[in-house]
Amino acid sequence: MTDDTPTCLLCGDPQQPSEYMYENAAALEERGIEVRTMDWRADVSAAEFREVTMEMEERGPADYDDSSIRANLNGVNYLVVHKAPVSAGLVEAAEDLEVVGAARGGTENVDVEAAREDGVRVLHAPGRNANAVADYTLATMLAHHRRVPFFDRTTTAGDWELEFDPDRLPRDLVNLTAGVVGFGNVGRKVARRLAGFEGDVLVHDPYVEDDVVRETGATPVSLEDLLEGSDIVTLHVRLSEETRDLLGAEAFERTKESAFLVNTARGGLVDEDALVEALDAGEIAGAALDVFEDEPLPEDHPLLGRDDVTLSPHTAGSTRDAVLNGSAIVVEGLLAILDGETPGNELT
Repeated sequence: MTDDTPTCLLCGDPQQPSEYMYENAAALEERGIEVRTMDWRADVSAAEFREVTMEMEERGPADYDDSSIRANLNGVNYLVVHKAPVSAGLVEAAEDLEVVGAARGGTENVDVEAAREDGVRVLHAPGRNANAVADYTLATMLAHHRRVPFFDRTTTAGDWELEFDPDRLPRDLVNLTAGVVGFGNVGRKVARRLAGFEGDVLVHDPYVEDDVVRETGATPVSLEDLLEGSDIVTLHVRLSEETRDLLGAEAFERTKESAFLVNTARGGLVDEDALVEALDAGEIAGAALDVFEDEPLPEDHPLLGRDDVTLSPHTAGSTRDAVLNGSAIVVEGLLAILDGETPGNELT
């Protein structure tokens, strides 16, 4: 390679090692781009690294040691990271940098404003785990509704729990109404999957045109109408100041007593104290939760050990395809830039 050969650095981490990123880099090398690899914080486990990155979503990238990344930036034109920090200082130090790509949906680990000010374009990977989360949402929804985790526990313990009273048996999904809150990449896939069960689907998303919702066979409604009319409520919105505690005491007062909640998005969307109170008061029948305000759950958390709650450890988006999709989407964006186009996954 000559000194003026365009270069891409793939910076992996314990959750998405660079060797997996490299599986999607062949198209770059075919364009004559030199592809280098490194891994940030490779000395910690994926579980420990998760704690680091959850903090980074709150604090931003500037508080983290990026010296190992800076040491590899000489001559690098394109930097692809997963959750490694890309601070203003790093952008300023990377004299040849033209594009930063975050192989994830969010860009909390990238100082996007600093990159723009320095003329560096920023890509991300929206929807990289949308299929994974949508699949898990439906799996959790069905498992909770049909009490699969409960029956597994009781049958394994030697009990043979059977119910014959029709009033206590679950309904078929075709006779239930599902309410989808948030109609982005994941929400739309969930709605399409629900359509296959032939039940009614209500959707609330103030940022999406009603016609877009109707195209999937769903009905656009207000949040209040969705809560009052749904047998299942599933959340698919990003966590922000606007959406924090989106479902609290007032919301649970509106839900059907027979309804249950599914949350595979963000824990902060639900006021957990209010949810526990609603469950205890019979204002809502149950919940299936993959995400929580504090993770992992404290040993004394009131949601633990309940038969009306199904819990899992923030794993909805964890599939091999979701890992690979992030870098694949970023590489597609880089190729578009090389062709003089504006990619759909560029932050503008």
